[in-house]
Order: sequence, then C-alpha cells, then structure tokens
Amino acid sequence: MTQTGQFSEDIARVLDMHGIPFSTEDSRYFRILRAVSAHHRTKGCNYLNIITIPIMSHNLEEAILQSEAVGRHAGMPDTVMITQDRWMRAPEAVTSRLLAHLGIFRSIFARDCEVRKISRKEADGFLEKNHSYGGASSRYCYGLFLARDRVKETGGLYGERPASGTMVAAAEFSNARRWIKEGKEIRSYEWIRYASLPDTRISGGMGKVLQKFISDIHPDDVMSYADLEWSDGQAYRQLGFIPDGKKAPVSFRIDQSDWLRIPIRPAGPATPPQPHITLPHGTDSTSRHRTLPCEDTDTLYFRNAGSLKYRLRLY
Repeated sequence: MTQTGQFSEDIARVLDMHGIPFSTEDSRYFRILRAVSAHHRTKGCNYLNIITIPIMSHNLEEAILQSEAVGRHAGMPDTVMITQDRWMRAPEAVTSRLLAHLGIFRSIFARDCEVRKISRKEADGFLEKNHSYGGASSRYCYGLFLARDRVKETGGLYGERPASGTMVAAAEFSNARRWIKEGKEIRSYEWIRYASLPDTRISGGMGKVLQKFISDIHPDDVMSYADLEWSDGQAYRQLGFIPDGKKAPVSFRIDQSDWLRIPIRPAGPATPPQPHITLPHGTDSTSRHRTLPCEDTDTLYFRNAGSLKYRLRLY
C-alpha cells in the first residue's frame, strides 16, 4: 500500500464506522474520498470530496509539486482537505469536524447563545483544542455561550452533549491598523480566529460574534482569511464580506517526531549559504522557532494551499 493509501485508510475507517458510502480516486500526491453527505444519503446526491494529503516530500521542490497538484482542488465547493500532520496531532478533533461537514453534528441556533468578552487565555485554551491553528496573538476575544439548552442532534454522535453555560465557540480579533483615505482615518481590524466545538454547528454564530465586535469597537473595516483546506469562503460572503485577494501558500518543515509545522523563511538574494537554517516564530501555536540541520532525515516538507482574503467595509 502506498503512503497515500496508508494515511487514507484511517479516514476511510471513520466513514465506514458511521455508515457513510464513499468511493476512492488515487493520485500520486493525494487521494480523493467521495463521500455521500448524511443529509442526502437517501437521495444519492450531495457528495463531499475529502482530499487526504500525506506529508511525503523530502525536499521543498517535491512539496511545491504536491502543492500545485492539490491546489487544483483548493477552495472548490463541497471539498475539504485533511493533511497527515493535522490528523496525527488531533485525530478526534479532525474526525468531528469532518463528520460535521458530512451532516453529522449538533445544531445550535445563535439566538440560544450569548456573546461575552473573554480573556485571551480563555480564548487560546478553547482554540488550542478546536481550531486547526490554535490561538493567535490578538487584542479582542469573545466567547459564545449556550444560554438555552435546545441542542438538536443530527446523525450518530457519541460525545457529551453541551450543557447551558458551556462555551461553544470563540473568536479573536486584532488591534487596529490605521491609515488615511480621502482625508479620513480608517481603523481596520483582522478577524484572526473563529471556531466552534468541532462536532457542533451554530447557525448564525459567526454573525452574532461579528455584530458584538462591531457594536463594541466600531471598526471602519474588518478583514479575515478563509483557509482553503476547509473553506471556500462562503461563510464570509454570507456575512457581507467581499473577496480582496489571496494569501500565497506557505512552505513548512515538519518534524515527524511531533508533526509540528515550522514555517520556512524565504532566503534573500544576499543570504549566504549556512550549515543550519534558523526558522522564525510562526503566527500560530502549531509553529515554533527552531534551528534544524539542512539534512534531516526526520524532517519532511509541505506547502499549504494558501488562503482567500475577505474584507467587510463599514465606512
């Protein structure tokens, strides 16, 4: 069995366990599991394309070739991408998130929740467990708390049902970035993180958090990024955000001992050859500063699909 097949078998077993029909299509760099959404299983329609991506490249050139092949599927409707490193670090969270995309989740209405400011420590603690990139450096943090226990379950879930008072989602926003436009100072903020419990969909949750932030801070502009591994940006478009470019793919070293992503700093034209490469601090908790030898047999390379940039203009 190829490395792609070995990694995909774990995902296939999850689908089998929940009785989800699927077909497979192999590629040199990834495998596609075409699964039927639980909502429409009886109709035989509405498929979800699950792209399973092994971490397999032994140099950056191979990683770029893999990224280009996978990138043809990035941001497509009804498509999610699961990379081997994310699976190895948090299989339960990834499983819950995948099942939610397949229609097996707890449903909560935002009207049954309340938004409150929380500390960065509280937000980071929640996001470490429930967001692919963990917490981030932020200025404003909010939690969405279940106020009325009217949770609806769809499909077969085995986890504990959230009780009233439980934080079911968290969000982080940056401090203001300021510039002058047409003689007016514009204060722009980045919506850095949003995540709910991985087995939970909160209808209207993102909108409720955003409106609370706007009411509290009165921004002129809010921007954010949609991760192309899991999203096509539809949630932002529904909130009134408009496309505003794309964030280029980022290359990483990944140590197989802990599966942490370590972003690679692009070498400048005047950078002399060095026996070791010093890597910078990442912008999220799954990256870290480390000096690694150039030849490291335990290290693999990966380049992600990039992100779509969205902006909400309020001025």
